[in-house]
Amino acid sequence: MAAISAATARLSAEQQRRIAADEKELAQAVEAVVASLAEKSGRNLEEVPVGKPLEVSTGQGLGQSLNIEEGRRRLAEFATPARIEEWAGPVAGPGDIAKMFGTKRSTLHDWQKRGAVIGLLKGERKHVFPLAQFVDGRPVEGMSRITKIISNPRVAWQWLIQTKPSIGGTPLDRLKKGHIDEVVDAAARDFG
Repeated sequence: MAAISAATARLSAEQQRRIAADEKELAQAVEAVVASLAEKSGRNLEEVPVGKPLEVSTGQGLGQSLNIEEGRRRLAEFATPARIEEWAGPVAGPGDIAKMFGTKRSTLHDWQKRGAVIGLLKGERKHVFPLAQFVDGRPVEGMSRITKIISNPRVAWQWLIQTKPSIGGTPLDRLKKGHIDEVVDAAARDFG
């Protein structure tokens, strides 16, 4: 059931509406898939007696569509603007990184292109780089493996700096301690 829910969640709202419009056809399709899977696995499905009638609940649905202005207004009620430094920690532009670490801009650009460092867009075109991802002026080892799994730089950075009890700390700190495979496995579990 979880796999069906996950597959359904990846559909567009319109596709979900079309599927939900014909409950009988949906039920028949699900039954056919389940029966087919049961035949492949060699296990027979058993009917389980239920003591009382099941309650069928359809929920409230997706609600009506909003126009763009209303959607933006509602989003503005929840979204709070924050400076990058407030959530990402200390950051620096390419010029500052060149001064601090002696790293050429072309090298930094190459690292960013390969996913070895994360650059966060500040404004429309300028990138800044969280300083915590550098050790002795070089990118943390294993970063490119993480950015292959989590392609959005902001999402990747937020994931890297948040504590994950399953790995005993923040993924970034675990990378710095050399636990690269452990962090890559955690990223694959969370995003793969």
